[in-house]
Amino acid sequence: MINKFSLIDAENGLTIGNSSDLIGLTGSCIEKIDDEDFHKITLVNFRFNEKFVEYCKKNKTYINNLYLTILNNEGTPIGAYYYVLKEPHYYHRSGFGEGLIKLEFVGALLQIATEDSLAIWDMRRSLLSKSNIWTTLSKKLRIGWLEVARLYYNTNHNFQDQQNGKYYIDATNVTDSIDFFCALGEAINGPGGYYGYDLQSLGDCLCGGFGATPPFVIYLINASSKWVECDSFFRQLEDIFANRNVTLVCN
Repeated sequence: MINKFSLIDAENGLTIGNSSDLIGLTGSCIEKIDDEDFHKITLVNFRFNEKFVEYCKKNKTYINNLYLTILNNEGTPIGAYYYVLKEPHYYHRSGFGEGLIKLEFVGALLQIATEDSLAIWDMRRSLLSKSNIWTTLSKKLRIGWLEVARLYYNTNHNFQDQQNGKYYIDATNVTDSIDFFCALGEAINGPGGYYGYDLQSLGDCLCGGFGATPPFVIYLINASSKWVECDSFFRQLEDIFANRNVTLVCN
C-alpha cells in the first residue's frame, strides 16, 4: 500500500499517521450539527504513527489543529491543507484502533482544494523534470497549477534569494495573468516553481523569501503584441515592476 497522505499535529509537528487516500479535501462532504455545517474528512487505510501513539499516551494530550498533508512517491510532504476539529480529540481516552482503519473527522477546512488542484497534486507526486508542462493544461487546470505551486512552496521553500538575476520567459503561450504567473514561477524557481498568483501576492514575493529580490531583469520573449499593448493586467504589472526596481524587457 502506498501512502499518499499524512496527518500532522499542527501544534507540535508530530506525524499522527499516514493513509492511502483522503476524502473531503474539496469540501464536498458536509455534516450538519445543530444547524451548522462542518467539513467531514475521511482518511482511508489510515495507520497511526507509533511515536505519536507513545507521545499521546505519555502526555495525555489531544489533537485539535491539523495539517492534511500530501505526500510524494517517496513519502515526503509536498503540500498541506489546514484543518480545525469541531472539538479537541483525546486519543489516549478513545483508543487508536489496530492496523489499518478508516479515520473520520468533523471540523473546518480553512482552504478547500479544487478538483483541478487534486489532479495537479497527483502529477507532482513525481519530481517535475522539465518546464512548461502547464502549457499543455486547460485554463481551469492552470488555475489548479498555481494553487499547488503556492502550497508546494509553503512546504518546500529551502532556497536563498538572489539579486541581479536575469530570467527568461517564452511568452508564446502567455495570454493572461494566469499564464504569466505559471511562467514567472518557473522562470525564477524552476519547473513547477512559484512567484505569485496575482498582483498582490507578486508584491509579497518581491519583498523577499521567494527566490529572487530586486533588482533583477525579466526578459519576455515572443509576447503577443495584442496582450502587451492592450491588456490592463500588463499595464499594472509594468507599474509594479517599475516601482520595485525590476526591469521588464519585451522582445
